[in-house]
Amino acid sequence: MSLSQAPKGEAMLVTRVAVDDKMRRHLGNLGILAGSELIPLAYSDGNMIVRVHDARIAIDSTVAENIIVRKMPSFA
Repeated sequence: MSLSQAPKGEAMLVTRVAVDDKMRRHLGNLGILAGSELIPLAYSDGNMIVRVHDARIAIDSTVAENIIVRKMPSFA
């Protein structure tokens, strides 16, 4: 699923970032890259706020559509 479809408050694992190289580098510098964990915190007009590590980052709706995530596996 895309990040824009991710449920609020649930830990998500980034599986793919399908953007151009410049945006991929920018997101990577922010900590958003394949294998990273993020948590959607708030949605507003398609845009969103996510928590990555200890930072809160605003993500544009177009970019969020191109970040592919899945729920973090839970280990018991």
